[in-house]
Amino acid sequence: MNEPQFIAWHEIAIIHEISIKRFGGSHGIRDEHLIHSALGAAMNDFHYAAVDFAGIAAAYAFHIAQAQAFLDGNKRTAIGAALVFLERSGVETRMEWGDALYDALHAVAEKRMDKSSLADLIRSLMASKP
Repeated sequence: MNEPQFIAWHEIAIIHEISIKRFGGSHGIRDEHLIHSALGAAMNDFHYAAVDFAGIAAAYAFHIAQAQAFLDGNKRTAIGAALVFLERSGVETRMEWGDALYDALHAVAEKRMDKSSLADLIRSLMASKP
């Protein structure tokens, strides 16, 4: 596996801004430290848990959704972060993944899905044929 190109704080801010402009909601951050923590969790999983790209994407999505650090759009930002990470890692994502990821992030927010299960879902999407 190539060295991952991790997502920076300013990129998460842009993903969030685009999400709010496109789908509506409140601008603003509830707790910037929680966002930094979510970004660090993805790096930690790579360095210490030896996860693959799906695992890193799941870590971004899971921790951003769980943190609820933005005033609005946390799940959308979480999905965006996962997809941006996968695309920059050379994984071609598809629009059809949106519904599955959206449902999964609701399950994460409601504590019905853990990070490992989210990674499994992302792996299955990556393996699915067009």
